[in-house]
Amino acid sequence: MTSPETDGSEPAPRDEHFLAEVQRELGRLTREMQSPEATLDILFLAYLLKTSRFGYFSFGPVTIDVRLIEDLVLRTARRSDDPEAGAKAPYSDDCVRFFRLLSDEVERSGRRRVDDIHFLLAFMRAGEGIPGRVFGELGVSPEDVRAFVPEAAGSGGRLYSPEEAADYLGVHVKTVRNWIRAGRLPASRLAGQRVLRIRASDLNRLLEPVSPDEVE
Repeated sequence: MTSPETDGSEPAPRDEHFLAEVQRELGRLTREMQSPEATLDILFLAYLLKTSRFGYFSFGPVTIDVRLIEDLVLRTARRSDDPEAGAKAPYSDDCVRFFRLLSDEVERSGRRRVDDIHFLLAFMRAGEGIPGRVFGELGVSPEDVRAFVPEAAGSGGRLYSPEEAADYLGVHVKTVRNWIRAGRLPASRLAGQRVLRIRASDLNRLLEPVSPDEVE
């Protein structure tokens, strides 16, 4: 099994933007903790740190105090005497099982990219480690969370991440983000999260018809 820092064959579905961000955070935490393995618990903390605002993760019926999870992970994580152990840490078995759940969640959604909601639903289905304990105590099901994931936002159509919007328009994601900063492309945030979402109708407004004589 490869390390989360390598580019080899990994048990993850796709090396997409959000997935890569979480994996980098997982690598950082694993190194700092000198953990001999990149575990599900550390991955859960990495996800929460990338998606929380003001110390809390919140989506729909789920609210988590990230500081409590961080303290729990730091107190329970295994540590190696080798200061280089964390830099070479392989995925633990529970982490491998999680990535399989994540792959299933992406396939189930029909989406092309791994996003924060896929991660959340996969953590809820994991049923082990700190994620299993947290969601067991919350008593919230994946179906409860799905009710807060609009496939279509009223007349605006489905919601796109900046990366999906770039794919849809055939431009670089930096171009999409520049349009958002300039006010040319409206965007919103999921309540309590940092992740941007763009309505399909707003993307379509960027497109304009071309007359036949304009085509070279």
